[in-house]
Amino acid sequence: MKPNIAIIGAGLAGLTLARELADHANITLFEKARGLGGRMATRRRDRHRWDHGAQFFTARSRAFKTLLRPFIDNGTVVEWRPNITTLSPRQPPYKRPWFEPHYVATPGMNGLLKAMSPGLNIALQTRVDTLKQEAGKWRLFDDQGAELGEFDWVISSAPLPQTEVLLPLAADTYADFGMRPCYALMLTVNDGDLPAWDAAQVNDSPLRWIAFNHRLPGRDRNLGAVVAHSTADWADAHLEDHQEQVKHTLTEQFCTLTGVSPNAVQDAQLHRWRYAQANAVENDPEGYVLDAERKLAACGDWCLGGRVEAAFTSAHRLAAQLIRQGL
Repeated sequence: MKPNIAIIGAGLAGLTLARELADHANITLFEKARGLGGRMATRRRDRHRWDHGAQFFTARSRAFKTLLRPFIDNGTVVEWRPNITTLSPRQPPYKRPWFEPHYVATPGMNGLLKAMSPGLNIALQTRVDTLKQEAGKWRLFDDQGAELGEFDWVISSAPLPQTEVLLPLAADTYADFGMRPCYALMLTVNDGDLPAWDAAQVNDSPLRWIAFNHRLPGRDRNLGAVVAHSTADWADAHLEDHQEQVKHTLTEQFCTLTGVSPNAVQDAQLHRWRYAQANAVENDPEGYVLDAERKLAACGDWCLGGRVEAAFTSAHRLAAQLIRQGL
């Protein structure tokens, strides 16, 4: 009889794990949000879209390239060739070349996750709050105390701080890992009021990245949508500030850096990512957390120091290990 496995989180890591274990176990994914994506998220307002989490990804490993190949063939994933610049209040802008392919999903970054999800058992808007072990099984409960089912394995693909709270593992299990916050500023600006470049790496500023999201492949170029990400240091220092003031400050920074008139900004939204960027991991990490005796595990980009591909690789390695040991 196949074991029952609960996977918490339906981002890239959770979906990868579910797909790779589907022939070996009965899988249920629990996702607290209304949709798929995790930090490969897309925000909508009317007809506008903002990819306010991951803006792009690279593919360096053979395994990740293999996953992407059919989605590239059918147009779900497209190579992005933007005009990249570097901005700083201390020096003139200069062009910034990219030396490897960069990809985006269409029509939003969560498009890849949607394409990976058919056939999977996914419970959306379901927050797993508590685990209880009884007679060798794990019983899961939501944040209202309702039971979600009984499982042989529980695997978290949620961000590190949420995984730490949820999985009852030894305190030093997560000692080598960490995550930091980031603000995402989402602006509505007509394309004609924006510079000619498509995206910018930013130095010496509270902002670290600016992209004209509507110019990504598969987007509507007539609906001007800007995404600007803060640095982790600035977000750390201002995480609990009044959010309207944060939004105002970052919008001012955007206008100063780009030369866009404040009057051209038609609307501004803010998203506070408390767990956005994974810290670098020292040495040669396995890429996952595993307690085989208690049948608990975790995976995610934080296990390998960040990047979209790291989320896939972490889940891919964990799935291989679970299959090798016979679950």
